[in-house]
Amino acid sequence: MNTKIKKSLISFTAAASLAVTGLGMTGLTTHAATQIITDNVPSVVTANKTAMLYKTPSKDGDTTGRAIAANTPWAVGQEAMDDQGNIWYFIGTDAWVQASDVTTNTEATQSADDSATQAATTESAADTVISTAKQYIGTPYVWGGKTPSGFDCSGFTSYVFNEALGKSIGSYTVAQEGAGTQESVSQASAGDLLFWGSKGSTYHVAIYLGNNQYIAAPKPGDSVKVATISSYFMPSFAVKVL
Repeated sequence: MNTKIKKSLISFTAAASLAVTGLGMTGLTTHAATQIITDNVPSVVTANKTAMLYKTPSKDGDTTGRAIAANTPWAVGQEAMDDQGNIWYFIGTDAWVQASDVTTNTEATQSADDSATQAATTESAADTVISTAKQYIGTPYVWGGKTPSGFDCSGFTSYVFNEALGKSIGSYTVAQEGAGTQESVSQASAGDLLFWGSKGSTYHVAIYLGNNQYIAAPKPGDSVKVATISSYFMPSFAVKVL
């Protein structure tokens, strides 16, 4: 078993409140007509849907009253076949799950693990962008400004992304519209860009902080600051850059 699967098992089983013990399990009961399989038993199965758990490897038996969530990997202690030819896997300390409800393909586990890693990376990048942006709170607005001596709205967002991540997003609002994937404002997450105006002719841009707040270089006579989204000055759309 590779280390990524091992790590996934620890996290997922803790969340499911079922202890995975592998071998040496207690409460192992089987149906009278059950055949225990010892060859080519998978070490891990992954739920492909919410799957009910049974006390014995038979749907004629009682359920444990619990279920495992989709896309969660589990260590397998034993494999069995019931009297109707259905395959079952023993997981946790006292539960059986039917093979039709899980997959033995570890690619699903790897994909879930990779997705979690990507999400963590995106969150870290967003945190870096936001912390960099907040360093410039109070910097005066300067028309066409693109440095810490003075920013306009697009100069500010461009400078922050370049300093924080070394990422070029364009130097003016319309160019920055194409820096990522467009989404609605309600779908925006921390680190996304918010735009005011119609696509192709936007006139203002800011960095979304989450919790209905954003940071921007707003207008002449003002300075970089945090503001709250309101119906009086509602962004038109957002762009996911990270």
